Amino acid sequence: MKRVLLAAALLCAPASFAVAQDGASADPSAAPAPAAPSFRIPAGVTVHVEIVDPLSSRTSQRGDTFALRLVEPILVNNEVAVPAGAVGGGEVIDAQRSGIGGRQGQLILAGRFLEINGERVRLRGMQILGNGEDRSATSTGVSMIPYVGVVGVFIQGGEIEFQHGVRATARLATEVIVPQAPAALAEAEPNVEGETP
Repeated sequence: MKRVLLAAALLCAPASFAVAQDGASADPSAAPAPAAPSFRIPAGVTVHVEIVDPLSSRTSQRGDTFALRLVEPILVNNEVAVPAGAVGGGEVIDAQRSGIGGRQGQLILAGRFLEINGERVRLRGMQILGNGEDRSATSTGVSMIPYVGVVGVFIQGGEIEFQHGVRATARLATEVIVPQAPAALAEAEPNVEGETP
């Protein structure tokens, strides 16, 4: 008889007594907020960068790092997802001084990363640009620049020298999600001035 009375008491208990064991609440005000609008930048997107630090086959050594800067914004659906000016970095894969017998110096570079939304996004396939065209010989993300004709790249005494501002392209190695800036959201909202509720 006691078991019957206990079961009846539980069935008649107020709804607030039956709370989920996992702590979930039926209060609609506690529902999670919708995700903020964001830009999705897929892997493989081409980015336009410039080499910030001067480099030379005479002074650079394997493993040296150099700075990169984004010179054109990354667009998604014709909207700016990442403005120009984002910083990044690259690495000297190999450097050889000019040698006896007229051997020309060699400088092999690779773009390593671009900082986007506080994250270091890996780069691949960096290619140096000359007169608006690709003048590099690329292999597995490395650019070899053994020739003149690229703006900002000079050969002096057989040595290859990169001046500040040499342009290059690279591709993002992974997908990136970038929150949409408040300014962009404001521009996207319709003008409701003069409307009454």
